[in-house]
Amino acid sequence: MRYRFNLGCLWLFLLLLIVGGTPLLVGVLRLFAGFLIFALIGGLALTWWIRRNAVIQYTRTRRPRTRRFVELLVALLVRLTEVDGNLDRREVTAIRKFFENALGYQGEQLLWIRDLIKAARREPVAADRICDELRSSFGLHERLIVLQALTRVAQADGTITGGEQAFIEGVATKLGLGPFVRGFENEAGGGHAGGWTGPAQDDVADAYSTLGLSAGASAEEVKKAWRKLSLENHPDRATHLGEEFHRLAEERMRKINAAYQTLKSAGLAG
Repeated sequence: MRYRFNLGCLWLFLLLLIVGGTPLLVGVLRLFAGFLIFALIGGLALTWWIRRNAVIQYTRTRRPRTRRFVELLVALLVRLTEVDGNLDRREVTAIRKFFENALGYQGEQLLWIRDLIKAARREPVAADRICDELRSSFGLHERLIVLQALTRVAQADGTITGGEQAFIEGVATKLGLGPFVRGFENEAGGGHAGGWTGPAQDDVADAYSTLGLSAGASAEEVKKAWRKLSLENHPDRATHLGEEFHRLAEERMRKINAAYQTLKSAGLAG
């Protein structure tokens, strides 16, 4: 009996459709579809607001000096990736991956970086102006982080092009870091497209550059440079930039010490 009743209801529903129930059904379906669209748009708007609010709240927790440093760093990275043409998705990803892998950024932090990349593209600032502010407002430690970041992003695709190399060398000169450029050549284990002076495996030359010295510097100069860089690049000096930059500072400190040991083993350091 139950089966026959359900079947009868089905026939009644079909009969209503035939004799004029279709407009009513269509109206109900349209109303339902409108509700779904409204709910979807509302959900997207709510998600956007939550994420936007998270970014705003995060940036408010950052010290103004740290926030400005990251803004300048991202702007300079964007200028780097535009050297060989327009910024594309792969290059945006290279910048984002640097902050994600090297600095441990995630969630709202990466959303902030995305916003900074968009701002740098929308309102481009010349690299010279960025370098001027970095040199006048930040110390050697922060400027070396900039050079470190530029090299990492340039090597993200496995090679540094001639244009990228020239850009990095130009920035290093403007930041007063010219002697340090070679020491960053193998920063992330990447290759190069030519133009870097000297053999790639010349550890002694790399060690001199890591310490900001020219080949042939005296043993006393080597020791003095090592002590100065050890003091200025100590990881504790990076605490004002946030915990994420502490990791880069530790890497830089290990390279400084390794460079000194290389020169010391070669009898070139006191």
